[in-house]
Amino acid sequence: MRWVLILVLAGCGRCEPEPTVAAETMPTDAIELPTPDLRLVFLTDVKGYLEPCGCTSAPLGGIDRMRHRLRQLESEAPTLFAAAGDLFFGNESHAGPASLEADQWQAETLVRILDEAGLDAATPGALDAARPDALLALVELARFPILASGWTLGEHGFDAATTTELGGVRVQIVGITDGLPSAEANIPSAEDAALRVLLARGDRRDARAWSELDADFLVLGGIDREEPAPPSERHATWTLQGGRQGQGLLVVDLYRPRAEGAWQDLSQWTLDARRTALDAQIDELETQLERWRAEGEHDESDLQRQARRLESLRSERRSMRAPAFPETGRVFAARWEPLEHDLPGDPATRRILETLDVRINDHNREAFADRQPPPVSEGQPHYVGSDACAGCHAEAHAWWRSHPHGRAYATLETRNKQFHLGCVGCHVTGYERPGGSTVTHLLDGALRDVGCEVCHGAGSAHVASPGTSDIARETDERLCIACHNEEHSDLFQYEAYRATLLVPGHGRPAD
Repeated sequence: MRWVLILVLAGCGRCEPEPTVAAETMPTDAIELPTPDLRLVFLTDVKGYLEPCGCTSAPLGGIDRMRHRLRQLESEAPTLFAAAGDLFFGNESHAGPASLEADQWQAETLVRILDEAGLDAATPGALDAARPDALLALVELARFPILASGWTLGEHGFDAATTTELGGVRVQIVGITDGLPSAEANIPSAEDAALRVLLARGDRRDARAWSELDADFLVLGGIDREEPAPPSERHATWTLQGGRQGQGLLVVDLYRPRAEGAWQDLSQWTLDARRTALDAQIDELETQLERWRAEGEHDESDLQRQARRLESLRSERRSMRAPAFPETGRVFAARWEPLEHDLPGDPATRRILETLDVRINDHNREAFADRQPPPVSEGQPHYVGSDACAGCHAEAHAWWRSHPHGRAYATLETRNKQFHLGCVGCHVTGYERPGGSTVTHLLDGALRDVGCEVCHGAGSAHVASPGTSDIARETDERLCIACHNEEHSDLFQYEAYRATLLVPGHGRPAD
């Protein structure tokens, strides 16, 4: 009997897009698969994210979408659902105890939703462990087992394993977290389990070591700034890489799990990745050959050899076909399913999230009611608000009012998020700047929205003496990407966006 080892490594930042395949070379055939006998579904490195920001063009994720999609997956085959990595908390900065309390409510809400979704087990990550008291409270609250072999927090020792039945197949789930060199020694025996799932948190070195175990699947999360990766084999162990922040689900369909022999990979993900890699090789060699010939400095025999290599790659690419489903043996097909923005959300989960939004909003309104911005240094200007600019810049002010920047705060109010610490800073003017705004202090509303002073600087001196006190007339890209980054504004291109702001009456003469 071989084990199923599913290793999930925590932590992942915003990722670079994977290479794409040109339209004319995209696969025209697909692997045909029957209904799976068993299904494994993994949610990795959630980091407390319950829903995406909503500012991107096509935001991925949302625990309500996850709940909806999980129900669909469960209706098709017996399904094991597990989570690993930094699950409950992220690494964002916090504004003291009041913020931590709201974070805890968010984590408790996540526990409630995962409980109702029937989570079979979870393994925490380092960011969870950084808040030991909060984590222990969640362990007490959760009905699902939180596993970490050989790991303790204070006097609390985590269970190493749990066993469940999946479609008549006995499955053992074991949890490991990194930083424990002897963790493997604490892993219990597989007993009579037919499949063994290891949920773990570590780095690439840990992954290489664990891939040498007598395991079947190794699922990696937590590789910073990398997208989920298709299966790869090492020491007869199939390795996959999961996603982060609840942006998608890692799904592994199993066929004939009781059969003997090695697992066969029949993932469309793998086939498409091979095609994409081969297309990239062909494009690169074509470009190199064209350049070498134009340079006229290379030996003709070398050029011919590379030309033959290019034709060999093209021939291999033309011959690639989807494999047929084998008649015998154990087969798996893995995929990463992004939770797309047009996927319906589970209504009951959506109501839970909306209730939480109101609770955090009401809490922060009171908890931060006395929070003032940093004081202004002597001789430095303070913020006055965009209406103070209207007297001299009426045309620019009117244009700004019709621009999304001029309506930024209302987008939070409609969702009860105007007092959420992770949102408000990009929807007001002078946030936490000397003489500016805070989560509750908006200068009696004057600093609502993304106003003139966000780009041009605090304006009190200019308003007092327009002729002698100047303001910034150019906006550095670094100021923009504080909010217009990959997570919040995925289509942002500085020059293109800047051009849309230069209109008659605002940086450009009238036509």
